[in-house]
Amino acid sequence: MANHSSEGRVSGDGWRVELPHGLIAKPHRAWGYESGLIARGWIGDAPVTVVVQVAKLEDGFNAWVRRLTRAWLEHEPPRRIRVPGADDALRIDGSIEFDGLGAAGDRERCIAVCAKRRRRAIALTMRCRPEDGVEAELEPIVASFELTETG
Repeated sequence: MANHSSEGRVSGDGWRVELPHGLIAKPHRAWGYESGLIARGWIGDAPVTVVVQVAKLEDGFNAWVRRLTRAWLEHEPPRRIRVPGADDALRIDGSIEFDGLGAAGDRERCIAVCAKRRRRAIALTMRCRPEDGVEAELEPIVASFELTETG
């Protein structure tokens, strides 16, 4: 279950992130994940979706990341980053085909931060329309993402 505070801080099962005003968060559980959150709304005039999903790692972290990006249209090579509380973390920037935000050609910009703590993987995924040019406004979300003690 996700908790939301008045400052935009949202936390869930082993994670915490700061969302900008204009995004409304609610619990969400996708197939294959234990728990999560979806936040939808606007940054200025641009529609944005932020998703956090928690999964148990059945095999290795790198294999899980490869499965996550398999359906992407294109992406830069994943790069290791530091996420507070994580044993390992990768960031992937690229494009996916999705019709959720009304992007030209259903081609959305996607930023994913995949983090591992013990045998759990937590993915922070943000989608926006490339034509809106709001990628820089997503960076504070990336910077605020951290893993916390579960439970």
